[in-house]
Amino acid sequence: METKKTACLCGTSYYNVVSCSGASDLGQLSDVIARKLRDNKVRKMNCLTMIAIGDQSLIAAFKEANVLAIDGCPKDCAKKILEKAGIENFNHLRLTDLGYQKGKSPVTENLINEVYAKAEIIY
Repeated sequence: METKKTACLCGTSYYNVVSCSGASDLGQLSDVIARKLRDNKVRKMNCLTMIAIGDQSLIAAFKEANVLAIDGCPKDCAKKILEKAGIENFNHLRLTDLGYQKGKSPVTENLINEVYAKAEIIY
């Protein structure tokens, strides 16, 4: 089997988004919303794991950028990863604060569109 080498597609723009991608429905929804923001060219999606492992160039870029962190629940994994890296000036969207409940929010097209409309306008 031949493998194709590719460079990391992470990078930054001025408007960036990272998200929780947890195992619950709200983790999945957070990830889907971040990808939709990326696909619609509203924000560039970045790899939250790169921040967690201490990628200094990405951390430095995030400190100068407009970042949106999307979390599904009050565990705030995305928020805590950014803060642990010293990134403190960012927007934060927690889906449970919008009334969605973990384990009770199946990811449907209607729900995606509803949450996306709220995330798209955050600056």
